[in-house]
Amino acid sequence: MDIESIKIISAICSIAGSSILALRVTGILKALSIVAQAHEFNINAHSSVQKNSDRALIQLKNSTEHVEKAQKLPLLISGFLLIILAAILQLIALIMQNGWFNE
Repeated sequence: MDIESIKIISAICSIAGSSILALRVTGILKALSIVAQAHEFNINAHSSVQKNSDRALIQLKNSTEHVEKAQKLPLLISGFLLIILAAILQLIALIMQNGWFNE
């Protein structure tokens, strides 16, 4: 395999890995936003019930499930592995280009 092919494969791996990680991080941030909003709702519900004891207390539960679903761990791992593979391929291309081990 020639140096240019290795560089192209490295660039593709880097783009794919970065894209996967960006999508996963966006999903996780959305889920964390939902959890924070649920937490704020629960705090407000508790404080309003304490002020007016005639009101029923409504709580949002299981909000952490949103974060767990958003993580999609296999995609996160594959994104990191693609970026690591891209770095290794770049290093191999650099070594081949400079001929460090051919001497």
